[in-house]
Amino acid sequence: MPDAPAPPLDTVVFRSPTVTIAAFRCPPWRPEFANSGPIQNDIFVFPRRSVRIRHEGGAHFVADPSIVTLYNEGQRYSRGPVSPQGDICEWFAVRRDVIVDAVASYDPAVRERPHRPLAHPYAPCPAHVYLSQRVLFELTRSGALAEPLRVEEVVMTLLGEVLKSAYSFWGGPSRPRPASGRQREIVEHAKVLLAARLGDAIRLAEVARAARVSPFHLCRIFKAATGTTLHAYRDRLRLQHALERVASGADLTKVGLAVGYSSHSHFTAAFRRVFGLTPSEARHRSRWCGLGLG
Repeated sequence: MPDAPAPPLDTVVFRSPTVTIAAFRCPPWRPEFANSGPIQNDIFVFPRRSVRIRHEGGAHFVADPSIVTLYNEGQRYSRGPVSPQGDICEWFAVRRDVIVDAVASYDPAVRERPHRPLAHPYAPCPAHVYLSQRVLFELTRSGALAEPLRVEEVVMTLLGEVLKSAYSFWGGPSRPRPASGRQREIVEHAKVLLAARLGDAIRLAEVARAARVSPFHLCRIFKAATGTTLHAYRDRLRLQHALERVASGADLTKVGLAVGYSSHSHFTAAFRRVFGLTPSEARHRSRWCGLGLG
């Protein structure tokens, strides 16, 4: 009996002439994992697991829930495994002329290079943006939100937030944040280790030793390269992983313990600090309905 065909890499949950919303799922054993060909649209992507990404001609970086990755149509890139689950993400495509118009408010010169409107490979992902895109995806996937005007308007809001974060972080299209190859390597190594040991009580010295750098130097270059501390970065990863299980109805104490919090109250306080509401409130609102979509 022949093997069953592999499931599609992309699952589109919403499509209009202006916007497409889809899920991408590619485990490491798929032949397309290392290289799935050039990107077909101008897109911004919200990773849900950690994966190494390298845009053609650029340095590799760890894509995880703390960032939004950016791709121009035709962009070639490669992947490397970090999470055993491979590449799990949601992506949002926006029509080229709309992307150009949005970028122009930060970089008027974009109109001279409309074939490459997105100047940066990624941007930090604010917690409220991560939450909003998860809400939007779940509502469109379930069919609870199908009115095109509202969906497209929320995607425009997300695009604006992503561009704001990108230009705030990088400082401009031609002024990428300076970092040596060795510094980038240290930061990415630390990200991989923190993702792999998300629920562990890991110490700074362990991370620094694994990265072959002093704890002081690690803290300094990590903050300079990412805009956040190692502790805050790990907290964000923990809570963004927990978000899926919160929505599914899992026991909240077990969810918190699984991602490294010492108690229900510890988990609740951290969740509220990052997302602005408690896990119970997030679950209560009809499994995503009404959470920050305006």
